[in-house]
Amino acid sequence: MKDLCAQYWSAFLAGDEAAFRALYDLTYDELFHYAWRLGGDATVARDALQEIFVAIWQRKDRQPPVRDPWVFLLASLRNRLVDEARRTRVVPPPPTAEPSPEDQLLDAEYDRLRATWLAEQMDRLPAQQREALHLRYRVALDYPDLAEVLGVSQQAAYNYVNRGIRQLRKALESAPPDFF
Repeated sequence: MKDLCAQYWSAFLAGDEAAFRALYDLTYDELFHYAWRLGGDATVARDALQEIFVAIWQRKDRQPPVRDPWVFLLASLRNRLVDEARRTRVVPPPPTAEPSPEDQLLDAEYDRLRATWLAEQMDRLPAQQREALHLRYRVALDYPDLAEVLGVSQQAAYNYVNRGIRQLRKALESAPPDFF
């Protein structure tokens, strides 16, 4: 997706309006999922997405160069959500963990119990660790990109992921013996 995103971004900056629509269509679902998890509200997520794409369109002739358009979109969306939270003086609720599409397809009770248990453990993590784990493993960002999206140093991004994994491993040790 990152390569195609970069191709559409370059074509858009070169004046191809259809490439902008293709970029929007390519990235919308993943960006919406990220915004929804981060902001906790589908309406806020849709509004933030619309606002960043409108702003990009309006600044198309004076867009600064970006190293990675996908990371730029993620960071822009995150910054927009943070700005909105500050503006309304409402702290976004912590994202709720939801089962992945694969887990939704599994209808056995045992699998639902495991997904619920894991969601509870993720909810117990601090918001920064939850977000870092989501971006690292669901969105598949590498550590430099993760640090850029979170607005922290690369070492801090690594620490968020590492601490989250350690907490999940510790919780796994206390799970029922045959649970996993």
